[in-house]
Amino acid sequence: MPLSSLVSSVASETVTEILRREGAVIVRDLADLQLINTVSKELRARFDADRCNERSNFDGSRTLRCSASLLRSAPSAAHLIDHDMVIAIADDILLPHCATYQLGSMTGIEIQPEEDAQPLHRDDSLYPIEISGLELQIGVMWALDDFTAENGATRVVPNSHRFLRSWHLPDLSLRESAVMPAGSALFYLGSTWHGGGANNTNVPRAGLINTCSLGWLRQESNHYLELPPSIAVGFTPRQRALLGYTPHGSGDDCIGKYDGTDCPAWLSTPPEPAWRDERGQVGTAADAKAQIGD
Repeated sequence: MPLSSLVSSVASETVTEILRREGAVIVRDLADLQLINTVSKELRARFDADRCNERSNFDGSRTLRCSASLLRSAPSAAHLIDHDMVIAIADDILLPHCATYQLGSMTGIEIQPEEDAQPLHRDDSLYPIEISGLELQIGVMWALDDFTAENGATRVVPNSHRFLRSWHLPDLSLRESAVMPAGSALFYLGSTWHGGGANNTNVPRAGLINTCSLGWLRQESNHYLELPPSIAVGFTPRQRALLGYTPHGSGDDCIGKYDGTDCPAWLSTPPEPAWRDERGQVGTAADAKAQIGD
């Protein structure tokens, strides 16, 4: 079945509904092209310095990548990781299972001409747990160039998220290419099988991918070393929370707490919604203080 493709004015609830049902969905023209062009220019030096010929078959011998400290090189990309649509969908998919979620990883990818297709895979396979009905993360692939079936558009197997990886391997021949114009976003679940396509044209194809994972999981990238407090303080509170500069939970049910006062990037209270009670209901920090009488 073809991937569902929606206009940017669509309600986030509609995107979430299709994402849950099909495992992936495209939202066309979601980001401003001026921002996309700025991010592309900021990434250019990193792409040009990459030595892709030293990589494995999975990462590609003709695929340029930059991930470590990406936001140092491309600070404008921070406006993609906390795009309102990304936040709304992450709220719907992840917040029922955590107090806060965080940025798992962020990678710029440029597939060069004559690159072969990447093996299909699931992003959540890096975590050694699997619980039916529990999504550990979501992914967002931003198209920095037009994505076509010929130039290496991400390939997705619709509905492949429905099978536990320990039970069943879906029919990978049912893959579909995420064809979309620059500025569009492909949303997919961490349990959905996907992979980069082969580039059979004579021009590169660039994209930027970021994942959001449950706040009680270890992040794929160590953002605290890549973006130490002296740099992270320059980002907005919501962006710093996504990087992990905030605790998960509160009181005795808190992970990653820090009681010091010498970290300018630290957020002792996450941006709203910031708190979840024992019934799983999300509220604001003010709600939490009112309930505990603080």
